[in-house]
Amino acid sequence: MSTARRREMPPGGGFAEMVRAGTRLRIARFTPQGTPRGAFVVLTGRNEFIEKYYETTADLLDRGFAVHLMDWRGQGLSDHPLADRMKGHVRDFEDYVGDLEALIERVAMETTAPIFALGHSMGGHILARTLATRPATRARLAGAVLCSAMMEIDTGRITPAWAGRIAHALVLFGLGERAISAPKETGPGFNVLTSDPERAGDQPHFVAAEPLLDLGAPTFGWLDAAFRSSALLKRPGAAEAIDLPVLVAVAGADKVVRPAAERAFAARLPRATLVEIEAARHEILKERDELRGRFLAALDDWLAVIDMQSSR
Repeated sequence: MSTARRREMPPGGGFAEMVRAGTRLRIARFTPQGTPRGAFVVLTGRNEFIEKYYETTADLLDRGFAVHLMDWRGQGLSDHPLADRMKGHVRDFEDYVGDLEALIERVAMETTAPIFALGHSMGGHILARTLATRPATRARLAGAVLCSAMMEIDTGRITPAWAGRIAHALVLFGLGERAISAPKETGPGFNVLTSDPERAGDQPHFVAAEPLLDLGAPTFGWLDAAFRSSALLKRPGAAEAIDLPVLVAVAGADKVVRPAAERAFAARLPRATLVEIEAARHEILKERDELRGRFLAALDDWLAVIDMQSSR
């Protein structure tokens, strides 16, 4: 594991901006040496930003793919909807879907090579929702990877259904922009995101260098929007409409999202490949080398099958 690979910008790219519906979104593009094998759109989770995915970007560049990334609205150095930029807020996940559509459209205008998308956690959820509800955008992709996708938030002893009702009621009472009191994901001696202490330090490293990358707890409005979006993906026909190859990577030790919901979603997909990383915590791409390596091996096998099928 190389610290430089994780914390330094990969060669062959840089940052730019994209504006959609008056919101400025920070994006990045990286190109491999030689003719690209294809392109990957990489979608971060909640409370994440482009820099955190430098290592994953390098992995995909090594495999011959161009890589495109974006800071979601309300995250990283993209525009934030509230004056208090530490609050993680969105009006509706439909806003995220529109941003992803715009990014994929932009990538499609730059290449005739196959385009894939990889989404982690919230990014995986937004990718799944886009694939389920936007057939024109779905048709632009050769395949999708859902990594610890947020199909259901782990709400502890309260069922997701009841948690959703509570969040919606609080929004109706005018508390949509109030940040929730959420349990910490990391702290002295514990980390529910990864078991790798070195990779666990990557996000704090980037935030220390650029404090504007930091983000606090989500608002009740974000939480309500997330539950409503999860309900949409449970509707009959949503997953079933995603007719392209999908690799679903499930972290067996996940305490942030519910692995069972990911498995149930995968079972409804017409062309799913399910890989279980049993000991992995939520952030598979930030896990120990042996666990991360299992995911990358599954990705390579999945891509090889797609290459073989497309060459027939």
